[in-house]
Order: sequence, then C-alpha cells, then structure tokens
Amino acid sequence: MARWSGMDPIVIRRASLSDAPVLAETVCQGFEGYREWAPRGWDPPAPQLHLVGIRERLERPDAWCELAEAGSEPAGHGAFLASGGPGLAHLWMLFVREPWWGTGLAAELLARAVAAAARDYAVIRLHTPAGQARARAFYEREGWRQEGGAWWEPSLGLDLVEYRRPLPR
Repeated sequence: MARWSGMDPIVIRRASLSDAPVLAETVCQGFEGYREWAPRGWDPPAPQLHLVGIRERLERPDAWCELAEAGSEPAGHGAFLASGGPGLAHLWMLFVREPWWGTGLAAELLARAVAAAARDYAVIRLHTPAGQARARAFYEREGWRQEGGAWWEPSLGLDLVEYRRPLPR
C-alpha cells in the first residue's frame, strides 16, 4: 500500500476480466478530457467500444494490466501486450483519474508496466494523440522518445504519434 501526495492509500493489483467495466470507465473519463484540445466537434469513441476492446485484450495470454484503487474507488491503470513484432511490447493503456493527476501515480503505474515488460521484451512502444501535450510531456520526462511523425487514426478521429523506449535487461 502506498500513499500518493496526501491522497488515500492506494493498492495496486493485477486486473482481471471482471475489472473491465471499471477500466473502460476510466478510459472514457480520460477520453472526455481530450475535448479540451481535440478539434472542434470531435467526439470520443463510444464507451461500449472501450469495454469490448478491453475484454478482448485482457483475455489474451500476453496481456498484463494493473489497477490502482483507493479504497473502493479506481484511481488508474496501466496495461501492455505483445505488439506482434519480435521483442516489442505495446503499452496499450495508461490512464489515471483526475483526482490522482500530479500525485506520482501515473509514473508508478508506468514504471511497473516497464519493469514487467522488461522480463520478456527488449523495447516498449505506445501511441498517444499528437495533440495531447500533457501526456507527451509526461512520457518524455519518463525517458520515452518519439518515433517518426504523426499519422491519422480514423477510429479515434485524431492524429497519433508513437513513443518508444528500450527496456532494461
């Protein structure tokens, strides 16, 4: 159990398929925040799409996901999968609910994902919206480097960028 900058104690545990609705709600809350910088008229993907995608991925044998909780309240989560490329993991989700922004929880979840991925992979990547300056600055502070330029992702209606970092051996 850890305490994050004056917040309630946090327990971080492996997520299970039964946690999919909570994970999806956290993702939905995160995507709602994109409205602040996304193009006018942009709408986030339907909540049901997040839930279906999370369930499908959590059932994969290469899925790794941890959920942080403060009491009975979800605080955030991080998850990765094999990317399909040799030695490459894909950080598929890292979301922290707004009350825990700036507490160090995102950095802790990210560090735990990186450490877990390092057991089986040489490099980890992620995709994040090009317009998401807060997340991009966070990843850069944590040692990630952008690979290539932005590309249009039609399912999100946003330009994305890829970040990578080598994993410790």
